Amino acid sequence: MRRYLTLVCLLCLAIPAGISISGCSRDPGANYCNGLGYGLKITDVAAIDLEPRTTGISLAFGQTRLVSSPKATTCKGTVATVPVYQYGTTNRQLVDISPTGNICAGSWNRNSGGGIADYTICSIPNPIPSSGGLPYSTAYVTATGAAVTSNPVEVHVHAQVTSITLVGPAECLSQGQLSQLDAQACYLSSVNPSNQAKPTLLCAPSTVTSAAHPNLACPLPYVNTNGNLVQIAASAIPNCTAAIGTLVYGVSDSIVASINAETNQITAEQPGTTAITASVAQSGSSAGYFSTCPPRSISVTLADGTTTGSVNHSVTQNLTTNITDTSGNTITGLSLDYQSTDPIDISVSSGAVTTSYPGVASITAICEPPGCNPAPINEVGLNGTGLSISSNAVNLTYTGTNTDFVWYAAPGTSQYVVPVELLTGTVGSTERLPFVPNSMQMDKLGTNIYFGSQRELMIYSTASNSVTKEDTTVPGVVLAVSPTNSEALVNDQLLGRFYVYSPQSGIVDTFAGLGNAASWTPDSNTLYITDSAALNNLPANVAAGITGHTDTLYVYDVSTGWTTYPLPCSAGPATAANRCTSPWSTSNGAQNLAITTPSVGAYLSGDPTVAHTWCPSGTVGDYGSMIFYPQGDAVFTDAHDTIPLQTDVLTATTDGAHILGASLLSNQVTLSDIGVTIPVGACTLTTTGTAPNQVQTLEPLKLSHTLAQAQLSKVNGAAVSELNQIVSSPNSKVAFFTYSADPSNSNAVLPYYLPGSGGALGTVGYVPLHGASAITAPLAGAFTPDNSLFFVSTAGDNQIHYISVPQAISPATPLVDTQQISPNLPACKPPSAGGVDAGCTYTGISTIVPATAIVVKPRVTT
Repeated sequence: MRRYLTLVCLLCLAIPAGISISGCSRDPGANYCNGLGYGLKITDVAAIDLEPRTTGISLAFGQTRLVSSPKATTCKGTVATVPVYQYGTTNRQLVDISPTGNICAGSWNRNSGGGIADYTICSIPNPIPSSGGLPYSTAYVTATGAAVTSNPVEVHVHAQVTSITLVGPAECLSQGQLSQLDAQACYLSSVNPSNQAKPTLLCAPSTVTSAAHPNLACPLPYVNTNGNLVQIAASAIPNCTAAIGTLVYGVSDSIVASINAETNQITAEQPGTTAITASVAQSGSSAGYFSTCPPRSISVTLADGTTTGSVNHSVTQNLTTNITDTSGNTITGLSLDYQSTDPIDISVSSGAVTTSYPGVASITAICEPPGCNPAPINEVGLNGTGLSISSNAVNLTYTGTNTDFVWYAAPGTSQYVVPVELLTGTVGSTERLPFVPNSMQMDKLGTNIYFGSQRELMIYSTASNSVTKEDTTVPGVVLAVSPTNSEALVNDQLLGRFYVYSPQSGIVDTFAGLGNAASWTPDSNTLYITDSAALNNLPANVAAGITGHTDTLYVYDVSTGWTTYPLPCSAGPATAANRCTSPWSTSNGAQNLAITTPSVGAYLSGDPTVAHTWCPSGTVGDYGSMIFYPQGDAVFTDAHDTIPLQTDVLTATTDGAHILGASLLSNQVTLSDIGVTIPVGACTLTTTGTAPNQVQTLEPLKLSHTLAQAQLSKVNGAAVSELNQIVSSPNSKVAFFTYSADPSNSNAVLPYYLPGSGGALGTVGYVPLHGASAITAPLAGAFTPDNSLFFVSTAGDNQIHYISVPQAISPATPLVDTQQISPNLPACKPPSAGGVDAGCTYTGISTIVPATAIVVKPRVTT
């Protein structure tokens, strides 16, 4: 029994021990980093990271900066806690650091007394450091906590940097290419022969110091050797990273380039030039410029590779665009402005062509600043940036006919406008305007008609056939409306001021001057305005006291603002004061202008007939020498360039091949067919010298032309008093001439011209006009967008004549006056004649006046 009890006791004692052995484990090494049960525990501080460990810190003498918070970690990489850090420095006279981690480029005050707290005054290093005779040196700071010391952080201490200059790349980089940014820096030093503080080189890359001294941004420093001032050798100048620390670069236009902040590599993005800033030691400056290579050529074709074709209704036609930069590499993603000469019928957006109505359009793609290839205004032309580039033209036709709305008015002689709907053929009710208009312009989209007056601007909606807005802040003559209907140009001729006016937001910009004609480029970015001193002699202007007209070209550009150019150009070289070269001393100014297709410039009527283009001239970087819209062509009537061509009216054909003009001399009307060749591609840039002393020079765009002339024999001697218009058809196949004549004239005809090709003279013809009474002159005209009709108003019978225009027009095809309507515009009566119509210039006795302004808009058919 005793033995049994002993066995039970032994089992009771053994079972718990067995359970403990089989169910639990004991591993003291798991709490230690080495897993062996001794040494650093996994919860202890294993490392302290102090940043910036790779770039270091840059401070000028006497500057302070709080060190970044140290980060403690365990051996497992988890965050560890350090209650208090102690900071240390390898050179307290050069770099001091407070208990809270505030770094001083020099020495902190301690035990100053007088109530001045410790670590509040940072004194410059004493003595001033000198490395090879230059005021810079380095020390290291660390952070210690839990018996662990951080990595050392290098602190660069140096004289205050006064300027930083970018070193390269001097040439542009193609899209996607990279370059390493580097710079040289200057400081003020009085150690020089003059003993005055002057900019002195502190650091520069070896690519600069190994070259000729003109590459340096500032003079080499001097050292005092045994009482003699000796200039330091360029090869002894350190690079900036070693001397003052890592520079921080910034780009002002991220569309042009991007910078990798860790490597300071710059990547070319989209064409253009951007300013590069550089900063070090809590100060920065503009360091230089970087260019992404601009387009050299822009090629636009249809899908089948052709540049001429037809489009169908409601079927999108996608254009193919290929762009090559000045280094021969392909550019993608470029922001191009696609332009249509007939946006209401054939529109284009982002390379996709859509149609609304039958018509003809020339499509071009334009790279134009600031949306494409931008550059700072003072660096326009740098490496070819800041300049416009045009593509070839793609000519499209949407065949068919459509009906239209037409509006007739007689600015100055009637206070009414008459709408006509061609579908019914009936003349609508006359709409009375608030004031007698002095001008009438419609935007190319057919949204609004703008009527000017000396009282207010009146905006007339084509949708509601009513005035929808009156604005008394912009009185004057409406000279032009932008194709996108975003802006209108109003000229207050009493005050002598231009107003660029937005129908949504009001006055956008103003400029002093007078004008008589204006036109926007199809992209609405550039506006040309002409003026003529001869207008001061008009009786109406003399009576109104308007005598400030001058022979001047005004250009308003969204990038460069307003610029003015004298017409004609005075003799001498092309300079900023004498903006273009001309051998003539007399002129009648310019009273008309025509925008080329594509819109690289504008031809101006007058004596002489000249063109101004978008390629500027001058020295890149020298803003005072830049001429932004210089003369690009002058037309002479002889082979020796001695007899200038006079024109009174001009128009451009949409195919870009002709500028058509006419002049009136001694009652003789002369037609001039100027066959133009519009250069396609980049502006001419000449580079001389080597970097960084390169000089880049821009030259004006030179337009070449031919000239063919003919007399309008059936108009000569017909008492013509003024040429009013040349109106070219949308398909460039025919142009009509309108004019004013003495009331004694009778049986007036409508001249037209079929342009030739290859510089040859085309065919002149005449349309007999039919009316119930004698017709003295065809006054004004407009085409339907589908080319099928030409509307012309006539004096004598006060009617509108419908001229039928065949699609397959030829010299053998007669043009016929097929229909006549009477808009019956009531004549106004000026106060001087006992009337109440302010602004009325009518001096006749008739109650009906002929239309002198016509606008056409396609009608939606269902």
